[in-house]
This record gives sequence, structure tokens and C-alpha cells, in this order.
Amino acid sequence: MRQGFYERNHCEILQGNAHFVDEHTLALECHDGTVETVTAEKFVIACGSRPYHPADVDFHHPRIYDSDSILSLQHEPRHVIIYGAGVIGCEYASIFRGMEVKVDLINTRDRLLAFLDQEMSDSLSYHFWNSGVVIRHNEEYEKIEGVDDGVIMHLKSGKKLKADCLLYANGRTGNTDTLALENIGLQTDSRGQLKVNSMYQTALPHIYAVGDVIGYPSLASAAYDQGRIAAQALVKGEASAHLIEDIPTGIYTIPEISSVGKTEQPADGDESAV
Repeated sequence: MRQGFYERNHCEILQGNAHFVDEHTLALECHDGTVETVTAEKFVIACGSRPYHPADVDFHHPRIYDSDSILSLQHEPRHVIIYGAGVIGCEYASIFRGMEVKVDLINTRDRLLAFLDQEMSDSLSYHFWNSGVVIRHNEEYEKIEGVDDGVIMHLKSGKKLKADCLLYANGRTGNTDTLALENIGLQTDSRGQLKVNSMYQTALPHIYAVGDVIGYPSLASAAYDQGRIAAQALVKGEASAHLIEDIPTGIYTIPEISSVGKTEQPADGDESAV
């Protein structure tokens, strides 16, 4: 279906792994082993992201998962530690608790989903506690130790937790490491994400970036809008301004949460119409 959409709009699809040779040239390594050269006046980087893997966590251990590999879980654990209480961590906490799995949710901040209204955040915490999710705020790991019968998490506070398995869900990293951005002088942050302006241009004005590869809010609804703005700017040289705060947010916890626009706290101090 997607391929048909591209074909109807006269978009040629090239399959393979690409990296920059210079500011206007890509080398495309095709699946048959051949290499093609692709040149263009302008580019849009929309290569997405993957779960962040800190170097001191052994993701090869059979009981340590990220938010992708957890989908291959072959059994229902009795107890899971979820490290990271962002959107993904909270959604998985709801899923596991819904299956009556004991859940320890480790939050590195002082409250859940701080970008939401305080009342919504507090309500989610209440429902989690009421369902049996144990939330541990303001905690960071010191060491994660995989053992034969589970995982032991040593926290910087001195606490030690053991569970059948660990889900590490503390952030994502942009899929930029194979693009050879060093060949064109583009730099990413520590999570492999690109910085852009309001028109989604990178430090090189003819190269745009949209979606998860630029970080927050990392939502499909935001990526669609970012792509439209970048396309307008790319073709017309300008685009109508869209505030990222106006992007609708859907969070699939239990209960589900939706929001759009400003939260109550900044709106209280804003004299403009809301």
C-alpha cells in the first residue's frame, strides 16, 4: 500500500544502506552488493531511532531487554524491573501489570511524564499505585548485574532490586551512526540526534531532518507534521510556522492519556488567549 502511494506521487524508491560521500552525494549499498551513487540538491534525513544502549548494560544477557527485544519474550515473568518511566516505560508497566506481573518502575525524575499537566501525572501515579505498580522516583542505577535466574539492579541510593528480567527503557538514539555525517561536517548529540531550526534544516541548510532522529517529541503525529513543514520549506523556501506544543499526544497506558497544546501551568501565566 505504501509503495503504491509513492508510485502514484512519482517517488522513486531505492532500496539499500546509504551514507554521505559529500554534501550532495550519497553512496547506496544495494542488497545485491552493488554500490550506486545518488546526487541531489537537497536531502531529508528521516532514519528514525532505536532503543538507547548504554555501554555498561549487557543487552546480550538473556534476561535483559530493550523496548524492541522485549517483544520476543517467550514466557510471562513473575517480576519485571522497568528502568525508565517515560512514555514507553509507563506503557509497558501498564501491559505487564495488566497480566498480573509484579512491576518495579524506576523513574530517574521526581514525577511521571513531567511534560503533562501535574494533575494528569498525579492521576497516572495514583492508578499505577492502585494497580500494584511500585514506582521508585529519583533513582538511578549504579550497576546492572545479569545472573542465571534473573537480574539484580544496584541503585545509587544503596537499594538493591532483583527480578526475573529487566526492561531498559530510558531513552532512544538516532539511527545516524552509519550515515558518515563526518564526511559533510554534521554533528549529532550524545544520543545520535540532529539539531534543526524551525524549518527542520540542519547546520547545512540544504539538508533537513525530521522524526525521531531530531528527538522530542518522537511521535508519529509530530513526524507527519514535521515532514510537511520540511517539504514546504524545501520546495518553496518557506513554510507556515507550527509549534511542536500543538502536536496531539496519545499515551497508551491504563488509563490512556491524550493531550494537545499548552499544559495548565504555563497557560496560567500567559495572558494570551488559550
